[in-house]
Amino acid sequence: MTSTLPPVPPAIVGAIGRPLWNEARAPFERRALARRSVPVASGGGRRIVIATGYLAPPASADTLASWLRAADYRVDIADMARNRSTSTAAVERIEQALGDNPDPAILIGHSRGGQQCRVAAQRNPDRVDQLLTLGSPVRAHLPRQAVLRASVEGLRLLARLPFDPDADLDADQAYERDLSRPFDVDVPWTSIWSRVDGVVEWQTCLDEAAESAEVRCSHFGLLASTASFEAIAGALAR
Repeated sequence: MTSTLPPVPPAIVGAIGRPLWNEARAPFERRALARRSVPVASGGGRRIVIATGYLAPPASADTLASWLRAADYRVDIADMARNRSTSTAAVERIEQALGDNPDPAILIGHSRGGQQCRVAAQRNPDRVDQLLTLGSPVRAHLPRQAVLRASVEGLRLLARLPFDPDADLDADQAYERDLSRPFDVDVPWTSIWSRVDGVVEWQTCLDEAAESAEVRCSHFGLLASTASFEAIAGALAR
């Protein structure tokens, strides 16, 4: 069957990168969100695990977590250690946050964290009730923008040094295979993305297995903007 997804831009376009100045929108989006209450249906105690993106501290998801907790969701932000080690280690931290609780959790991942949540959901479908990815490049394992790619590759190299307990080349290869194979588990998935994302190529956020939800906000605004919260509320209601 022919894919209906838009093609990922050529490598040279990816290397030059997205219009980073679009991220100047993020503070204004956050202020606009603070002035408006976005309704979301009561969670009734449902569990949510949030995974943050590359180099992002847990506090980057505080606004999202507070909004969901106010709606009676039980929210945990996975300890991603700023998500600067290998994706294999990140998936393990997401799985630790899921725990052995008999109640499946909703996984919400931003950027690289959403990519890793996709793999965690694929490996643990019985522990995941729903998957939401926010500006997550699920069709590209590593960033293509030259400076960001160099940063990621440098940290990947450090993670493979003998003294790093997270170094596991075989596990990393298994992660890449799982990310690239079709999402064939019974977990509802919504991919929320923006054409004005200043960091991630929006085409890489689309997947044939995911319900697509386009919003208009910055990459960082996907964690704190009216447009993103409305899309998240809609996905949770489904």
